[in-house]
Amino acid sequence: MTKVRYRMNRRIRLSALALVVLATIAALGSPSAAAAELSDYRWTHRPLLLFAPTDDDPRLVETLSRIDASQCAFLERDMVLGIVLADGQSTLADQSISVDQAQRLSERYAIGGNAFAALLIGKDGGEKLRVDEVPNLSTIYAVIDGMPMRSGEMRADSSGC
Repeated sequence: MTKVRYRMNRRIRLSALALVVLATIAALGSPSAAAAELSDYRWTHRPLLLFAPTDDDPRLVETLSRIDASQCAFLERDMVLGIVLADGQSTLADQSISVDQAQRLSERYAIGGNAFAALLIGKDGGEKLRVDEVPNLSTIYAVIDGMPMRSGEMRADSSGC
């Protein structure tokens, strides 16, 4: 009876330890959490990442205004918006991301803290276009429309947005 009880206690302790380890990993996150968030959109969406010092940066405000004015064209191209701020709340597809995740994105794409940049990421996860000024959305849309994958999407698209 003692051996059975010992084995059960040991199994319970091992199970508890495994749960603690899993909970710790979930709480701390992985070191590549920012990359994992972008990878969530791989093969389904094209992230447009806007890097700015703050949310009231005039270049960011102007870019967001242009995106709002061409919302249909933006969505037709399966785009999602990421706003990465050096100071303030960053978002990806309208979901908040942590300061650490924003910093990792800035480091991954070599964007300085006071810099402004717009990066188009393709569905394959690769950087397709980078500008350090308010982007011309017609240029971004033309880059996307020239992609082989987009050609098939245009033939199949019946959204009528």
